[in-house]
Amino acid sequence: MPRFATARRTAALAAAIGLALAATGCGAGTEQSATGSTTTDGSTTSSPGPSDVATGGPTELPTFDPSSAVATYAQGFPPELFPMPKDATLLASSAQPVPAAAGSKGSKTKSVPMTQVTLNLSSSRPTDQVIKQAEKILTAQGFRRIDAPEASGLTAQTAFLRITQEKSGEVQESLVVGVLDDGERRLGSISGTVRTP
Repeated sequence: MPRFATARRTAALAAAIGLALAATGCGAGTEQSATGSTTTDGSTTSSPGPSDVATGGPTELPTFDPSSAVATYAQGFPPELFPMPKDATLLASSAQPVPAAAGSKGSKTKSVPMTQVTLNLSSSRPTDQVIKQAEKILTAQGFRRIDAPEASGLTAQTAFLRITQEKSGEVQESLVVGVLDDGERRLGSISGTVRTP
């Protein structure tokens, strides 16, 4: 395989893992010594001194987001929405309440509470099988497959929609499923907005 393709795949994988870590509130940094960082050829580069550091950037490391969880379903994530297949590994998930729409507080009809969810997994199955597996799980929950936005940097991407009628009106739940093939495994992400369990 050409070196460029390998570098591109590595960069895409790093981006996907970064997204998974971002969902969990974790970050990956580079290791540096007090005198500098070591390059791949073993040489040492000098670190900027305190006077060389750019100003205006963040001054604190990110804290753990309580709405996310590693290797399990986050509090508020409906596990029945996407039961984990036996041959897949749950990497991270998150669940956050969606704020009520402006003007709905004074409305006579009560709006349906919604939750923004994200789930990251890894699988040894081929990309098309991961997509079919997700489709089977979600259609069993009443979702239907719809056109998805372009899969920027991903191997495949699709979307799902579930519409239900309530007294207050129509409730739309939508999820996007994306898969990145890194050659050894598939990294999948399911994210969107669903009814609060």
